[in-house]
Amino acid sequence: MNSFLVVEATITDKIDFQEVHLRRSSPLDSIQSNLENNATIRVIGDEGSVYSFQQNANGVYTSQNKFSASFGVNYSLEITTQDGNQYKSENSSLTSKSKIKKLYLKRDFNEKKEEGISIYVDTENPENLNQLLRFDYQETYKIIAPTYHPYELIIQNDDLPYSPEVLAGLTPKEVVAFFVTLEQKEKQERICYNTVRSKKIQLENSKSFEQNVLEKYRIRFIDRFNYIMSHRYSILVKQYTQSSQAHEYYKTLRQFSEGSGNVLSQVQPGFIEGNIKAVNNPDENIIGYFEVTSLDEKRIYFNYKDLFPGEDLPPYYKPCHGTHIPELYTRDQLTGIIDSSPIQEYIVWTENKYIRDNPEDNNLNFPYVMTTIPACGDCTVLGKNSVPDFWQD
Repeated sequence: MNSFLVVEATITDKIDFQEVHLRRSSPLDSIQSNLENNATIRVIGDEGSVYSFQQNANGVYTSQNKFSASFGVNYSLEITTQDGNQYKSENSSLTSKSKIKKLYLKRDFNEKKEEGISIYVDTENPENLNQLLRFDYQETYKIIAPTYHPYELIIQNDDLPYSPEVLAGLTPKEVVAFFVTLEQKEKQERICYNTVRSKKIQLENSKSFEQNVLEKYRIRFIDRFNYIMSHRYSILVKQYTQSSQAHEYYKTLRQFSEGSGNVLSQVQPGFIEGNIKAVNNPDENIIGYFEVTSLDEKRIYFNYKDLFPGEDLPPYYKPCHGTHIPELYTRDQLTGIIDSSPIQEYIVWTENKYIRDNPEDNNLNFPYVMTTIPACGDCTVLGKNSVPDFWQD
């Protein structure tokens, strides 16, 4: 069975580098998913505008220049894949203007009586139009590794085995240095940041609310014991105004994703018809939708200590009390040959981190204490150690 082309393409009225995502959906009996690379992509307006896209990551195509969709213009998407197949969308245009009036948060409880932080949106609709809205968000949070140490162990002399004479005459410190040395890390691994895109499809129809506006609409709830808000947290909420066709597509997509646990899941339980067709083969199934939409977005920040003053931080990603003290080396009992270095093997196999010297070391075989959870000593396991451009402390 052939795979389907999967297209994610949303063009907005915000002046920015617009993006199109392409990949291949695997057959129903497979769990694999392949990105679609080396395609040619254009967005064409019926007033004569043409915007070309270039690939900047696997399956991700970005417009060569910043642009925004304009009211009154019909746009279409054209795709030519590397195997020469051509695809084209139906025309799509902006509907009404999208506007977020307020983005705010509150310490409260969810429907399950769990305490945490609710993030709410109030919308604005000056023309009092019936609006079909879609929301998503990107959350970014600071991570601080609890057992981070600025030094790391570097393996030395790992060409084992060695004869017993190799260590003869060496001082205890020299024996340790024969197998590992302690050096300052080239990069800091204590403070990191991770950004996660929402997976849930959130749709609303403004006619369900008084005066066609949403008030205190919960966009996100974070349980107070979730480590992602232990320090500083930020969320960027995006609100899209949709056409009725796009809204219906996303409603159908939501039904599928709720069953499979993944938006545009690679294992499709059926076919979701969008507005993109194959030019070469009209009967070919395409998964995806080309949407032109008005966008508004707002960002807020908060610190855990400001909302839960004097209270313990949420537990870390995993408990960090577990430690391991590997042996420095082992010998063959019969020959005395140095046949292994458990501490070298531990560093290689697990990438776990040195966190301190062993204060009770009365034996050269136990010089260092290591963490059993890499993320406890190295925040880059969970995020990036560079500060995001938008971040504010």
